Amino acid sequence: IDSVLGVVSVNDPAGAGTVSIAGLQNPVIALTTAATLSAAQAGAFTFGNGGSAVTYVMPLASSCPGSVFTFRSTTAQANALTCSQETNGTKAFTDGTNAGSKVAVANVIGSSVSLLSDGKIFLVIGKSGSLAFSGT
Repeated sequence: IDSVLGVVSVNDPAGAGTVSIAGLQNPVIALTTAATLSAAQAGAFTFGNGGSAVTYVMPLASSCPGSVFTFRSTTAQANALTCSQETNGTKAFTDGTNAGSKVAVANVIGSSVSLLSDGKIFLVIGKSGSLAFSGT
């Protein structure tokens, strides 16, 4: 993010067709295996391993109020986010209509979700593709 230009994207000079985004406070982190994220890791992620769907555990919403986590699928699996660290029976994700302790991103490359912690729950503030909520 440039103070004059805003978000700046740069084409790969090798011509591989990839695009990188320069200037983010934290780099985009590639998640390819199951992981438990911490509040300090709030930021942008790509996820998926190309084999089977992978589940990633979010930090407690109460540990990161105001933090935004953005995930973009690089594979065609329905990768999922869960808040298994939350109290059993807690609905940890909501889009204002649906809620659950787990949310899966559509099994389409490029599907994404952005989540904002309000200190109690993760709110879906943006998405591309469909989301499937499950769990209590």
